[in-house]
Amino acid sequence: MHKYHFQLMNLGHALNHFFILIFPTAILGIQQDWGMSYDELLRLGSLGMLAYGLGSLPSGWLGDRWSKRAMMLLFFFGMGIAAIFTALAQTPFQLSIGVIAIGLFASIYHPVGIALVFATTEKTGRAIAINGLAGNIGLACAAAVTAYLTQTINWQSAFFIPGILCVLIGMVYGRVSKDVSYKQQNKTQQTPVSQNQLLRLLLAIAIIATFGGLVFQTITAALPKILQDTFTLPLSQIGLLATGIFTLAAFAQLIIGELIDRISAKRLLFCVVGGQTSFLLLASFTSGWMLVLCLTGLVFSTYAQIPINDWLIGKSTSDKWRSTVYAVKYMLSFTTGPIAYWLIAYSYSTPSETASHFSSLYWLLAGVMCLSMAAVVFMPGEKTSSVKQSTRSVVPNR
Repeated sequence: MHKYHFQLMNLGHALNHFFILIFPTAILGIQQDWGMSYDELLRLGSLGMLAYGLGSLPSGWLGDRWSKRAMMLLFFFGMGIAAIFTALAQTPFQLSIGVIAIGLFASIYHPVGIALVFATTEKTGRAIAINGLAGNIGLACAAAVTAYLTQTINWQSAFFIPGILCVLIGMVYGRVSKDVSYKQQNKTQQTPVSQNQLLRLLLAIAIIATFGGLVFQTITAALPKILQDTFTLPLSQIGLLATGIFTLAAFAQLIIGELIDRISAKRLLFCVVGGQTSFLLLASFTSGWMLVLCLTGLVFSTYAQIPINDWLIGKSTSDKWRSTVYAVKYMLSFTTGPIAYWLIAYSYSTPSETASHFSSLYWLLAGVMCLSMAAVVFMPGEKTSSVKQSTRSVVPNR
């Protein structure tokens, strides 16, 4: 059952990112039906991103104190039912309630699901990378599937059909997870660090997660609109192009998963954060297909950052409070969502006469990533441990 459990955890990660990114593409159809502006709807959607970020902390706490399995069941059923409710919305207020509910239930996955993946697999670096790839594929598919359903049926179907699917997968997870036991990682597996070094590490990760999260949320939400403004293409083709960029960049996590046990995590992190900064600066000067190339590099390096942070947290924290630490990290990362939505809306509504709608946005994001580079330098160096992973005891599923 462990094999199927891991596969369902990967599918859950894919659904998590898929559901969060339905709205940024669906609003291109909603604005036509309801006669609302793009920036007005985007500000409405920022409430869902706020719930997505703030919900991470109580989700992680409940995962550690109550039951990880029960929280994952709540994730599947809650997110699916919330999406079905959103499809039935008749007013902007109802739509906002639905989006908030999706964000709240989606917030369960990262603090609980990532901790489960770390606790139930042996090659943790590779497992987290594969799980991250699954999430990114879900993110990549969101733009294309949502655009296709919106264009061929209506925007409501873009929420309703995935909602039904999520509920069905929740039923399967409930059956598979009954007999799964969690494998307690032995404390000797953790990298030995002093309290001062641990605090420095977690502070650096907090800064990197916050600013990296802002870049992640901004680019993933704005990409369909950036492409629509750059090329004169139908909505379905814009969705396919966005999906192509996300899919290509998603394989960054597999590369990181293979490198992280061989190369210093701090060195890897500095390279990918530097890559984010460089591609943002290049994006402000380019247009057309060169802009697409820069954005692909940006998404690639942004994806590459995520498993490094998760691996560092997993290696340096105990099982008793790992979900809570992940919760804090993802709360900081995801609560930048509303800020990202407001920055996109402001940048789009106040274009420069000599540059694109989003040029000032690229410069601002490049500036905050410079602070992330400083945080990597502040991060303590890694100690090489001669103690390899020892046998793991099995603890009951709860």
